[in-house]
Amino acid sequence: MRLKTFRSDRRGAVAIMMAAASLAMLGVAGLAIDLGNLFTAKRALQGATDIAAIAAASNLSAAAAAANANALANNYLPTDIAAVTLGTYVANPAVAPSARFQPAPLASANAVQVTMTHQQPLYFVNLLWYRNAAASIPITTQATAAATQVVAFDLGSGSASLTGGVANAVIGATVGGTVNLSLADYQSLAGAQVDLFALANAVAVQLGQPADSYAQAFGSTISMVNFIAALQRVAPGVMPQLQSLATAAATGAATVDLSRLLEYGPYADLAVGGVEPQVTAVASVLSLLQNASQVSGSPHLISLNINANIPGISAVTAMMTVNEPPVGSTVMAIDQAGATLHTAQVRLFLSVTLAGTVSGAAVQVPLYLEIGYGTASLASLACNALDSSSTQVTLDVTPGLVNGWIGNVTAANMTNFAVEPTPTTATLLNLLNLATVTGRANATVGNVTPVPVTFSATDIANQTIKASSSTDFVGSLVSSLVGNLSLQVNVVGLPALVPPGLTGSVSSVLTAAVSPLDQLVTAALQAAGLNLGIADTWVTGARCSAATLAG
Repeated sequence: MRLKTFRSDRRGAVAIMMAAASLAMLGVAGLAIDLGNLFTAKRALQGATDIAAIAAASNLSAAAAAANANALANNYLPTDIAAVTLGTYVANPAVAPSARFQPAPLASANAVQVTMTHQQPLYFVNLLWYRNAAASIPITTQATAAATQVVAFDLGSGSASLTGGVANAVIGATVGGTVNLSLADYQSLAGAQVDLFALANAVAVQLGQPADSYAQAFGSTISMVNFIAALQRVAPGVMPQLQSLATAAATGAATVDLSRLLEYGPYADLAVGGVEPQVTAVASVLSLLQNASQVSGSPHLISLNINANIPGISAVTAMMTVNEPPVGSTVMAIDQAGATLHTAQVRLFLSVTLAGTVSGAAVQVPLYLEIGYGTASLASLACNALDSSSTQVTLDVTPGLVNGWIGNVTAANMTNFAVEPTPTTATLLNLLNLATVTGRANATVGNVTPVPVTFSATDIANQTIKASSSTDFVGSLVSSLVGNLSLQVNVVGLPALVPPGLTGSVSSVLTAAVSPLDQLVTAALQAAGLNLGIADTWVTGARCSAATLAG
């Protein structure tokens, strides 16, 4: 009877079911609490990772130490730092977010990617389900931070040699007309500084084609007339000199390939005329004209009638061929570590009549120079966003190899860059058609090992020009050519009328002319923006902004 009553008694059923379900409810509550803890812990870990990445990107040379210090400051252990990876970050919407950061060495790095992994304890879930309160689960976060590190630098001749009419001849050939500027005019052009961002805007306005970006503004070939007009907009202080050049340019058809002149680097996609980047990027008007001569055709032969006005030299005729720098390079840049500049490859032939004579006849010297590409690479930038005085820029500079000859070449030789000319034996003296003195010589200047050149904050502020010389060559090129010259006398008339010691007399005249010839070669090359066996480099600005998160 009692058993039957017990079976049919429903009192307390709810309590029994609640007691049975309480364990499951506690498990669900524990799971919710642990999941909430995991979510909160991951948010905290992500914040610590973000801060560690920003600290590391702000101190690239000690990125790992900076990340570890910030982990400790945020109550994490250095062992929670799983990886600190240096690399480059490109903020390009066209690139997939996962591909914008690429590992890279310190020399070219501008960003850091930090990965943190922390063991987060699981309390209620383990206690109720696994009975292992000490168990934990790893949580991982990652952050990338980048700092803006940009340098504006240039490669070429810092100042032209303005001896006599050499500069007028070369600049005239560049703009495509006859130029008659004075020494004071060239000094004014060398002193007039142009903001390179403002120049892009001036080019767009001059062409009547508003540009969306700096890359678009400097992405085409324009006439020299338009290039000079754009310079007039941004350098009104030298308006008379530029107007003279504009008049000369109007008689020719010279052009400038702007895409080969200047690279805007990380600013290439910024809008022209908008907020100007906070980096000093300037160049003198003269430097811009010199560099324009290197990107105005490939190759082009320039005939120069030079009135050198150098004592010891009676007359000079010359040919110069300028072949553009290698494809994909420029001669000026506003860019990040790893950027490389190249000067143009140049051939120069000078037919020089010396003032010194032998038995009343003038001595002729044909000089041929082949100058390879000079290179400057931005090796590193060390700076602090809060202390600009600590800025230091290092360029790896390789002066162009120079192969020099005393000998003859033709115009066809000068324009064929597929083959390096081998000059033929030259007649240095013709003595009344009775005898001739001939000869040929060769000498080389150059080294293939880059020379590190460092610029301090003071150097950058003063735009200090530093020259890197070819170290594998001792003495001047011309002196070596004259020293290597082997002379031969060829008697074509009556031997009795040929004065004795003819080769010795010619050698004496040539030796006396070494300094004038060296001045002439240097002047002709520097007026074209080049130096003999030397690469001039200078930095006009460097910017290191505070690191920020990059996604």
